[in-house]
Amino acid sequence: MMAFDLVFTQAALRAAGVAGDLPALEERARREIEDSAALEERLFHTFATEDGQECICTLLAGHVVQVDICAVGTA
Repeated sequence: MMAFDLVFTQAALRAAGVAGDLPALEERARREIEDSAALEERLFHTFATEDGQECICTLLAGHVVQVDICAVGTA
């Protein structure tokens, strides 16, 4: 399994700050991207957090994964 460094966007840091749990977000993102072959093939992976936000993990150069969060609206 390949190791990745995680970097968080300002939106992800704010969302984790509001929830009060950046370590939990980091742990969840790492679990979600464990299948590095799929991440490397698609260059991104998304998952929903328990509080209804979409987390987007994007593979960057140098085995760095950018973690971003956006709110999911209902239509």
